[in-house]
Amino acid sequence: MSVRPLWLGALVLFFLAMVIGGAVPGEAEQLSARFGDKLLHVLAYGFMTMLGFAAVNAPPLHRTAITVGGIALLGLADEAIQSFLPYRNASLIDWCFDIGTAATVSLLLLRARFSPDLDSHA
Repeated sequence: MSVRPLWLGALVLFFLAMVIGGAVPGEAEQLSARFGDKLLHVLAYGFMTMLGFAAVNAPPLHRTAITVGGIALLGLADEAIQSFLPYRNASLIDWCFDIGTAATVSLLLLRARFSPDLDSHA
């Protein structure tokens, strides 16, 4: 297994920006009220999953497992950070959304990578 530093760096920067933005009092609440907390989790963690999947260079199933495991750890870190902020709260359900999103996006990326070319049958 190897790691592509550019993609990993993009993942880390996005995660840090998300955590820092969420630590601003009132910011996360405004976004959640406007777009919905679960939708925001799906979009953010789906994007991070794409970055993580691109960052890992490994056999397909290992790549998927490493990506989902890494995103699960980032989600856990995010929820742990929220538990220390008086105006935020950690949520097991949010973490489950993060993991479910990572698994779904990883499997879609894996399938897209190995699906037959539809144009070749025309």
